[in-house]
Amino acid sequence: MRCSPQALPALALLVILPGSLFGITPALRPQEATQGQSLFQTKCAVCHTVSADRLIGPGLQGVADRRERAWLVAFIANPDQMVAEGDSLAVRLLEEYGMPMPNLGLTEAEAESIVDYLAVAEATTADESRPLAALPEGDPVIGSELFTGERSLENRGAACISCHDVAALGPLGGGSLAKDLTLAGSAYGSSLAALLETPPYPAMQAIYGSRPLTRDEVANLSAFLTGIDESEASTGSRFRFLAAGLGGMILLAGLAGVMWRGRLREVRKALIGERQ
Repeated sequence: MRCSPQALPALALLVILPGSLFGITPALRPQEATQGQSLFQTKCAVCHTVSADRLIGPGLQGVADRRERAWLVAFIANPDQMVAEGDSLAVRLLEEYGMPMPNLGLTEAEAESIVDYLAVAEATTADESRPLAALPEGDPVIGSELFTGERSLENRGAACISCHDVAALGPLGGGSLAKDLTLAGSAYGSSLAALLETPPYPAMQAIYGSRPLTRDEVANLSAFLTGIDESEASTGSRFRFLAAGLGGMILLAGLAGVMWRGRLREVRKALIGERQ
């Protein structure tokens, strides 16, 4: 059957109109969105939801409409670089949430796929956004032993003290390679356990990726860290300052004794010689 040119517009409406009436729209980069969903769940869901609910970071519902796509891709791929370059929005987010978004080592293509997913994502359930909906009750004493390495982790991962410090450990403290966790309980709140079980930071992923913490260990470490309050942190800091000052005085006294020992011997010889 041949159609006249005048009939073509009407024919086009017959093709387009049913989809419009029933709300059928083409999917946005479906393959990339599927990959983005997988990446979001493994890399981002510890700190973010796709609903309006805030975890460690902001809820991302509607973020694809609020922010320019190019900015989102750049920030997901290189958040630290954007802060270093003084991007006003990146700096404002850092100031608002009190901690930088970690560089997760994502490529630009992976960041693109996450943005594709965010553009079509529906609000997820609490179980999807928060991997640890229900943990066993934690023991802060066991958590302290796990943190310091006094008690070994079941999967033989490194003790937290290797990289982290908390004021509750006393004058010797812990490592300084990573963030001080003295106030981690108040900073991360209910998201602390999720962060421990599914760490978003590349350094932690390298250490615990093949040697993950068990749920009991996550519960015990969370109990230990959330049990450290600000007054204890302040007391611990003052104690360390005093201990460091005392240690410095002892060290200087020892050095002075070594340096002056030979000189005093020569003075004694001179005095003895005069008396003879």
